[in-house]
Amino acid sequence: MGRLLRRNIWIEAGISLFLMLFFIYFYCHIDQWVIETLPSTISPAFFPSVVTLVLIIMSALLTGFCLRSVRHMLAGKVDEERLELQEGGEEAGRFAALAGYVGILFLYLIGLHFIGFVYSTPIVMFLVSLMLGLRHWLIGIVCYVLFTLLLNYVAFNFMQIILPTGVLFG
Repeated sequence: MGRLLRRNIWIEAGISLFLMLFFIYFYCHIDQWVIETLPSTISPAFFPSVVTLVLIIMSALLTGFCLRSVRHMLAGKVDEERLELQEGGEEAGRFAALAGYVGILFLYLIGLHFIGFVYSTPIVMFLVSLMLGLRHWLIGIVCYVLFTLLLNYVAFNFMQIILPTGVLFG
């Protein structure tokens, strides 16, 4: 088994374990961070708590898969598919795509602060869909704008959540 493959398995295991612990910490402190702005029948922390629980479950599954890969690596078993990806050079392309997604995520967080949810979300959805190979971009833009407006309406009127408006337009 190659040195690069071993390194990638350890990195994946570390990232998945970090994510699981981060989301558990976030879930334990979510009541302190959520601010009640409108009176409601349910706690304003309900929706973030549900999302955090789903993320904890997904992180636990990812951690389990990574620990299985570590166990196979230590036992000397080789995952043929991962070895083929590494030899074909596709592993580096996957890392570049992941770095692109992380970069878009940070731009999205900055955009949420400055221009708000309604303006930044369709842009980010469009950029991610371009990375995934979007062909009919005009239909995509219309769908992204409509979905964002619908989500903003549902969040405000039904779930009583005020999404970020941004410091430039707020």
